[in-house]
Amino acid sequence: MLRSRRLALLAQLLGEHRYSSQEELVRALARTGAAVTQATLSRDLRSLGVGKRPDASGHPVYELPGPAIESLDRERQMLDLKTFVNEVRVAQNLVVVKTPPGHGSAVARAIDLMDFTGAVGSVAGDDTVLVVTEDLSAARRFRRRLDGIAGSLAGSAK
Repeated sequence: MLRSRRLALLAQLLGEHRYSSQEELVRALARTGAAVTQATLSRDLRSLGVGKRPDASGHPVYELPGPAIESLDRERQMLDLKTFVNEVRVAQNLVVVKTPPGHGSAVARAIDLMDFTGAVGSVAGDDTVLVVTEDLSAARRFRRRLDGIAGSLAGSAK
């Protein structure tokens, strides 16, 4: 099993149940088809930032540092948006964001993690991100917000 899949599975298990020992986690992973050694599990727990904290009854359990979802460091997200957004254009409910070659995916991921109300989703290319919004009004609000984050964008089409 790929490490990324195993980490996602581990995060899912920790989000759904309380485990007080690595042995319990090893058994739970094995039941899902992910046989791991305790050493591998220890590395995976460290990678996810999992710690052992007391639950409501005071018993120590393994716990994720936050919700069991992928997160991105806010500073990195802001840096990607400030540094790599070259142009923002609105066409009806679509927003086209131009980036330098090779930066479309990073900017799209940062946009997705903005959790902008009114954005339906995004599609990334090598140097372009297409953001689909609910309507023209949402697209314009999105562009203003992105302009505010990225600063004064030289090529923004209003």
